[in-house]
Order: sequence, then structure tokens, then C-alpha cells
Amino acid sequence: MSRFRAAIFDMDGTLWDGEPLYHEAFNVVLAPLGNRVTDEEYMTIIGSSVEDAWAWVIERFTLTGSPDGFYQAYDEAVLKLLAQPIEPLPGVRAFIDELRRRDMPVGLASADLRQWVDAALRGLQLEDAFDVTVTASEVKRSKPAPDVYLAAAQALRVPAPSCLAFEDTSTGVASAKAAGMFAVQVRAASTALPPLPQADLVIESYAEFDLSMLDSPPPEVAS
Repeated sequence: MSRFRAAIFDMDGTLWDGEPLYHEAFNVVLAPLGNRVTDEEYMTIIGSSVEDAWAWVIERFTLTGSPDGFYQAYDEAVLKLLAQPIEPLPGVRAFIDELRRRDMPVGLASADLRQWVDAALRGLQLEDAFDVTVTASEVKRSKPAPDVYLAAAQALRVPAPSCLAFEDTSTGVASAKAAGMFAVQVRAASTALPPLPQADLVIESYAEFDLSMLDSPPPEVAS
């Protein structure tokens, strides 16, 4: 019997190529102020919470004004952009279907706000793909703290060490590892990071995932 009893997914960069949209939303807010987050700068804040990302942006451009005002403007920009059609990454639907065929519970643990997650899942037509969805809106601490993953595992009623976590960023992998999960880095998005040494497994696409891992215990991972 496999040690893995559930699979929990991050969303942006893991289920869909979402980071370019969130990057664009930053620049929608910043353009009237004469500022712009470059591609290189955006890589610095990928995987961060909204608050942490905006703290970085506010410091980077020495912005004045209430952070709450920036959060609200950014929220509006994101939701407007999410109203456009979006597509999941290749292999996502087939992989989730295979997990379902194996009767494996499937969850989502995102550092995004609840309204963004719900809008993205509607756009992806994945609203019914997950048994549980946990977002930054429901936990005290966002990634890299383990809260979202621990909450998802608890809701699925599966011990955290028995969960596979699919992530794309160092922040996300750190969150999954802090929760005691087996962290899989998925490098399928346009913003994919180099292979992360802290990940337990690195795959370039879901087609690369060795499904035999779900049938028998995988080899021990060196600490």
C-alpha cells in the first residue's frame, strides 16, 4: 500500500500558468504612478502572500499611501483579468482524473485570496475537481508557513506526512515541507524556477509523474 493517501495542489503556476496574470495586475495598479515591475523583479515575489508582495513593491518604488488602498486596487485588477478565459496546464485534467480513478482525495492549498481562487477555478472549469480548497483567506499565516497545507490535510482527514504536495515555488515547497508533506516541484509554467534542491521530486510535466509511487512506498528521501 502506498504511503500517499491524498494529493494537495498549489494553484498558480501549478494548475495553470497564472503568474503572468498576477504580474500584469501589479502593473495595472502601478502604471498610473509611473512605475512597473519587471519580469526579473516579479520573480522575487512569486509565491509570496499579497501582503508580503505589496510590502516589497511599496519599498521598491517608495510608494506613499495606505497599503489597503493598493490591496483593493490590486484585487479589482486581478478579478477583472480573471474574467478572461484561462486554461489549465497540460496534463492537469488527466492527472486529477487519474487520482480520482484511484479514489485518492484531492485538495487545493493556495496562498491566494478566496475570491481569486474561486474565480480562477471557475475560469479553469475545475470547480468540482477538489474535495477541499483552502486559501490564505482562511488561515492565520500564509506560505511559507505550513498553515494552508495543514488545514487542507485536516479537512481531507489525512495525516500530513501521507500527502503529496504539488508546488512550483520555493515558498510553496517550504510550506509543504514545513507541514511534513512530500513536495513535488512542477516546472510546467512559463515562470518555472530552476529545480529546487529542497523539493523531494522535480517534474517538468504531470506526464512525468511516476504513478507507481501511488502503488507502493517510494524510496527513502535523504534528509
